[in-house]
Amino acid sequence: MITFFKSRKSKSFVSMMIAMLLTLSSFVSFAENLDTNQSNQELLKDKISSEVFDRFDSGEDKVEVLVKLREQADVERIANDERLQLNSLELDNDEMKLLTREAVIDELESIVERTQYRLLQYIETETKNGNIEEYESYYIVNMIYIKATQDVVNKIALMNDVEKVYFNEKIYLNDYTRDPEGIIEIVEEETDIAEEIEVEEGKFEVIGEEMQETMRASDITPKAVLPSDIEWNIKIVNADKVWSTYGIDGTGVVIGMIDSGVTWNHPALKNKYRGYNPATGAVNHNGNWYDAYAGRTTPYDDSQLPHGTHVMGTILGQEPSGKNAIGVAPGAKFIVAKGLGPNGGSANQLISAGQWMLKPGGNAANAPDIINNSWGGGTGINDWFRGVVRAWRAAGIVPVFAAGNQLRGEPAPWPGSISLPSSYPESFAVAATDSSNRRGSFSKLGPSPYDNSIPKPDISAPGVNIRSSVINGYESGWSGTSMAAPNIAGVAALMLEANPNLSVIQVENTIKNTATPLTDTTYRTSPNMGYGYGLVNALRAVESVSRSQSLQPIKTSTLTGRIINNNTGEAVSDASITIENTSLYTTTNSTGHYTITNIPAGSYTVTVTAAGYNPISDNITINANQEITANGTMVLNTATVQTGTIAGRVIDYNTGAAVSDARVDIDGTSLYAYTDDYGYFILNNVQEGVQTISISGHEHNTVSGNVTVIPGKTINVTARLIPNSDYESTLEDEITEPILEPIIESPIIEVPITESPAVDI
Repeated sequence: MITFFKSRKSKSFVSMMIAMLLTLSSFVSFAENLDTNQSNQELLKDKISSEVFDRFDSGEDKVEVLVKLREQADVERIANDERLQLNSLELDNDEMKLLTREAVIDELESIVERTQYRLLQYIETETKNGNIEEYESYYIVNMIYIKATQDVVNKIALMNDVEKVYFNEKIYLNDYTRDPEGIIEIVEEETDIAEEIEVEEGKFEVIGEEMQETMRASDITPKAVLPSDIEWNIKIVNADKVWSTYGIDGTGVVIGMIDSGVTWNHPALKNKYRGYNPATGAVNHNGNWYDAYAGRTTPYDDSQLPHGTHVMGTILGQEPSGKNAIGVAPGAKFIVAKGLGPNGGSANQLISAGQWMLKPGGNAANAPDIINNSWGGGTGINDWFRGVVRAWRAAGIVPVFAAGNQLRGEPAPWPGSISLPSSYPESFAVAATDSSNRRGSFSKLGPSPYDNSIPKPDISAPGVNIRSSVINGYESGWSGTSMAAPNIAGVAALMLEANPNLSVIQVENTIKNTATPLTDTTYRTSPNMGYGYGLVNALRAVESVSRSQSLQPIKTSTLTGRIINNNTGEAVSDASITIENTSLYTTTNSTGHYTITNIPAGSYTVTVTAAGYNPISDNITINANQEITANGTMVLNTATVQTGTIAGRVIDYNTGAAVSDARVDIDGTSLYAYTDDYGYFILNNVQEGVQTISISGHEHNTVSGNVTVIPGKTINVTARLIPNSDYESTLEDEITEPILEPIIESPIIEVPITESPAVDI
């Protein structure tokens, strides 16, 4: 027996007991709570979805259902009333938003405490009797998930308190096409610098403009975002113009995502993960990651389908160097709730993920400003997730949804084919367009079955042949409304940086009203049921919502310099340079040089961190339109653990063929990697010394063995895995002895790497 229910008590114990007594006095017995206005059979037919009956008729003993109670919180009224009361107080926007969100959550939890108690007593009794296998109570919508027998489901449906019993349906990531042009690995270009400048140990030295000629611009690897590094979808929505013209990149905005997970430490994403501190390297997943699908505590994405990693890249991805500018709002931060796996997920898991977003880590202050949802399923009327979306809106969270794609084997999208939950009036639905601003042939169409008078989808964004982040690098050729929705989440972040006081409806209306109208031979006027209000225009949207009469183009400056080892004078590469209270950061190249551009005038604390070194920081004042050079020396931290790299290939013992998607773990640590299509893998930052690695494949037996890691070196390993069908208890899989020549002093970056001959032991 598995019980998921967790009691949630946001009120005092006394108030909760009063609510319990009121409930008990209102419902003396189970029989008194049965609805007797209609015959039982009529009631069951009205209250229970047909798919639940179908499952029982097919012979299933217990079926997963969602029990929606009749009384639901009027979250819109609660939010409006709270704002009216708070308007008389001198509160800033953040305080107003948080207090309103907390009022909404209090009302949601209060109703659950008052109305679910008696039903939960019955559920607990039937769980003990073996008639209910598992259950979970929710508060974001007054609903309970159970897996129960037909007799129990029928009895619950007949209760007056119960409005509807939904089947706990399977939900999928929006079906998309994937036509990769190849993985592009991360490679830093190297530039030699002739000039050496000595700096006091562990310090910065700021060089005035009179000394700038000693550091020629042509000698420094540029760190600004170059046009060639910006993806076409970013340019076509004018997000890059928002960055360059106004210095707005989503800084200060938090974006949530419910998806398949995320590779949080991807180079284009790592510094944007709210659970990571670039200045210290500290990682905290609490309140920043939640796994409703499998319950794992560390962020991950599905190796065969890194959908969430690709989606998050489009929202805010960009490397510290400015390369691979794949995201619309690179200054924003992100959090993730995993609600789906490679084969989809269940409705109850998505409700759990949606509820977590209201107060991540148990704190409403941790809630995001925007939530991207590139998933969906089904058409028609089905309110199982509608209460979640309403609660988000009342809490001040913008709900962005993909409109849905043509499924495999399904006819071309037809009028009214738009997917749930994007078809809800409360959802902001996004259609997909290509580089010529034509609707993707797969992108589903309105009208919504809830209201055929309003345009659905609401807006369009690029969603054909999108390049973004994946687990091992970057991949292009992804198409779907899943790729379109994150563009809108990013644009909303740009708007909220420009004006944090915007309400959800103001964000949505501005995006629609500033869009470029789109039409075609089917949809000759705008707005319409194919494109909504047209192609999003980030520049117009941001300019429209600025708190001032007009945004002023920023006057920014540039910070450059070099970081070296205090003892040897050698360059410190891959050092992280961050500017406090901004989203600005970069890393040094192989010669120790760095450049940060677009820095507004002001006084800042600049911090430099690097693996194996003590951090350094200093205060720097930057004037408008100035170039400042700040050089630094770093002292080795002798107590720091030294690390190396393990790389290699996993092959089939019999055929020598590559084993893809095999998992490689460093025992006793959280380090792991998956092999690519060629069987190759790489693990960085492995502690020096003897390490035990284990490798497991889907159709192969697990292999384990010891590898000696040398600091600063890469050890090549070849592993042979025996297929399950060939396994004998007396035969052991093997990891070949590490090949130490040639020793590679930096991580291998080419894929595939040259295969090394196996050395048997």
